[in-house]
Amino acid sequence: MSPPSLPIPVYALYGEAEGQRLPAGIHAETISSRSSGLDWRIAPHRHSHLFQALFVAEGHAVAGAEGRQVALAAPALAWVPPLVVHAYDFAPGTVGVVVSVPAPLLRSGLALAPAVLQRLGAFGTVAGALPGDGWEEARFLCRTLLRDHQTVAAGREASLSARAALLALWVSRHADAGREDGRNGDASSLVPIVRRFLEAVEGGYGQMRPLPDYAREVGVSPSHLARACRAVTGRSPSRLVHDRRLVEGKRLLAYTALPVGQIALRLGFEDAAYFSRFFKVHVGTSPLSFRRLADRTPQA
Repeated sequence: MSPPSLPIPVYALYGEAEGQRLPAGIHAETISSRSSGLDWRIAPHRHSHLFQALFVAEGHAVAGAEGRQVALAAPALAWVPPLVVHAYDFAPGTVGVVVSVPAPLLRSGLALAPAVLQRLGAFGTVAGALPGDGWEEARFLCRTLLRDHQTVAAGREASLSARAALLALWVSRHADAGREDGRNGDASSLVPIVRRFLEAVEGGYGQMRPLPDYAREVGVSPSHLARACRAVTGRSPSRLVHDRRLVEGKRLLAYTALPVGQIALRLGFEDAAYFSRFFKVHVGTSPLSFRRLADRTPQA
């Protein structure tokens, strides 16, 4: 895997710009569905708000995480937290599942296990023999996540969230204890700043907070915060706040019957018209059009 040319792209799902398609919920797909048409190679990239688990059920791959390369011979799993640059080279025909979980949903699912969530903040892998039926649990969770994502049934979102939390717990128990998150280069010291900023955004995206307030909470100057966000994610602090509002707006439109005006207020907008303009600029369609499409199409 040759080093990528900068800037390293930041995607929602691989190949899909965040401004075009931010997942509203948990997403699951087969390895082949995205990589077989790309010569079985996923180039270096990162996600600002997604945790990902890649499970190799048959075949093998090489996972790269910011300089570290790990062989993944089935059965194997790679865990990638937000902001970590990663890439994959798959053997043609490799069978497996990729599960993508927005950070807010994982935090909610693991609210009773904060120490587990902290351990999941670094790149890790699980490979080789496990005691008992360890791999059968991972196979079952990935298989049922894929099934639930592809079907529409009562309690679908609750099932996806519960299974994703169980998969994260499984990873925390089995991932290599001495793993490194692979960060290097000039941006390595900036990653903790960006993570603190994203945590602050998570607690305040429902208010129109000025960026200097976020900077004070993180403990840096506004200019340093801007440099850190651009170096690590390629995006400005304000765009990262917008991204988080869009994720929540899409979830509320897709999964609730709340009027657009109430959704606007929950996200800190003064009125529905302001929110609608913001949503259309970033998503390309109005909130009501997005809701109508969500009613006809299974949402991720």
